[in-house]
Amino acid sequence: MRSRQHLVEVARVERAWDTSWPGCPPVARVLRRGFSGHSVRFYTLPGGKRYATSDSEHAEILRRHHVLLTAIFGGLGSGDELLTAVTCSWSAASQPPPRDSAVASTTPAAVHWRSDDLSTGPRFPSWQHHYVSQLDQRDPAFDQLLLCVADDMTDDVMLFGDTGTWAYHPYDGGAEVFAPDAGARDQLAAAHADWAVPTSPAT
Repeated sequence: MRSRQHLVEVARVERAWDTSWPGCPPVARVLRRGFSGHSVRFYTLPGGKRYATSDSEHAEILRRHHVLLTAIFGGLGSGDELLTAVTCSWSAASQPPPRDSAVASTTPAAVHWRSDDLSTGPRFPSWQHHYVSQLDQRDPAFDQLLLCVADDMTDDVMLFGDTGTWAYHPYDGGAEVFAPDAGARDQLAAAHADWAVPTSPAT
């Protein structure tokens, strides 16, 4: 099947992100500190099970992701199929290394956007390098990326739309959504209350 990935305009991504989330890198734990009260988390498997052990559970993970993504960004055919997908590599220095092959295979057209120093001190250098691509929600690679996260093959994936007002962070076991304000967060949480994670720091 022909890939539906599109070329990304890094400057446009930068403007969208910085307008909505100024001063924060696209890292969930940093966003959670900088914009406390904006996030809500959801389980992607019943009972809060963390990892799928069957095809049906993988299908349920994808179903819940797409239900949430539709609620946030609109359904297929709405004109909002394209999302910016942020994927990462990590190193002890500022020079970005290639991404792991598992995640790179899902977004081969990704380009380097930014590198952020997340070091906790001079003895513990830690750089996170962010790559961006435009990915169509209908592309099978989109689901492959979500499953790559679900199976703990990569971390710190972030999805957002043209305006950057909502940010969607899938992780192994769930999804954390960063809303533009507390009211929008609460509305989303109420609409999917059965999946909502009790308030506590995300892993």
